[in-house]
Amino acid sequence: MPIVSNTSPLIWLSKIGKIMLLKKLYGEVIIPEEVYREAVEKGLTEGFSDALVTKEGIDQGWIKVSTLNEREIKFCQKMMEHAFEIHLGETQAIIITREMNALLLMDESSGRAFAETWGLKVRGTLYVIMEALREGLLDKDEAKEAVLELISKGLRIEPKLLARILREIERFIPRDEKDVAI
Repeated sequence: MPIVSNTSPLIWLSKIGKIMLLKKLYGEVIIPEEVYREAVEKGLTEGFSDALVTKEGIDQGWIKVSTLNEREIKFCQKMMEHAFEIHLGETQAIIITREMNALLLMDESSGRAFAETWGLKVRGTLYVIMEALREGLLDKDEAKEAVLELISKGLRIEPKLLARILREIERFIPRDEKDVAI
């Protein structure tokens, strides 16, 4: 399934050195122009090293910047008029996801809720960590460390959700160990 990302998953995964999980899990990540401006151009201007990491993915070709046409840009403007709590990067990511019938990576609750009203499948940064665990790209300790590092770097998460995720990581049984247990 194709994947479209908003700004925050790129930034968070870059901050903890795990952005390559996106390449390993999905092969290719599509981002809208506004997400490029937010994650790379603005990040480089402000001196954030995570902007360099995202730019490297673009330079390598596995992160692709998608350009919206004039009709789609007008539609984004209308969306923001009716849902003032979402911004341009989110609306562009929603439009591209809808056009591609893709999975959308987005952490912001208002943008996620809006995307879900359009029937889109939306997941966040923590989903990527859990998917990497399920696919064997991270072991339990690495997954737990990644989640805790995200929090230490400033990712906000409800305590109940954090506890649930840490329990899920602890209870996880890799596929090869499931086969042995049978």
